[in-house]
Amino acid sequence: MSESPPEPPVHEEAPPALPLEEPDRPFVPGLVDTVKLFALDPMGGYARMSLEIDLTKPLLFGLIVAWLGTFVQFLWSLVIQSSILGALSQIEGVEELFPAMFFGVAGGIFGLFVAPVFILLGVFIWTAIVHLFLMMVGGAERGFTATLRVVLYSQTAQVAQVIPLFGDLVATLWGLILCIIGIAAAHRTTTGKAAAAVLLPILLCCVCIGAAILTAVMLGVALDS
Repeated sequence: MSESPPEPPVHEEAPPALPLEEPDRPFVPGLVDTVKLFALDPMGGYARMSLEIDLTKPLLFGLIVAWLGTFVQFLWSLVIQSSILGALSQIEGVEELFPAMFFGVAGGIFGLFVAPVFILLGVFIWTAIVHLFLMMVGGAERGFTATLRVVLYSQTAQVAQVIPLFGDLVATLWGLILCIIGIAAAHRTTTGKAAAAVLLPILLCCVCIGAAILTAVMLGVALDS
């Protein structure tokens, strides 16, 4: 009895590219569709993220989305200041607040112009910190650029800035969640290691701040006694 020939190996189809990373896709529609994808299906988005194409499009994505979040935050600050002025308009001497508010608005406009520099600086610093801690917990299966891509696409969370008052908080928490999901997917590591790499630096920072405050309080009490 002849043996049956071995079955050919089953090749899994590679997931489609991110809309932004499709070579023939116009940039703006690709960016919008990529934001929608990461907002609605972050695991699917990171599964489709390329680790091989150059960083131009991911960098532009992170920069543009983060800057738009900063711009929306600035608009909300204008709305809040206008509401405060309207509420205080009947109070005598409120005009003395106008110069401070004017300089605040001017500072905000200036901040929009220099924001791209600080956005990119913040992205690279945060990426370096996360990647360092990922190496420490043994989850860095791929290089620094994989972590950088994750952080850049996690800027999707900045769309939460449209939420009044709490947009910044929601964007921060959402961005951390996107980072954890993306690190686990890009480095093919566990969610626990990804969470440790993202959250341990924040915890360490909080501990240092708390220790500094406690030290200052104790020093103040000792000087007063």
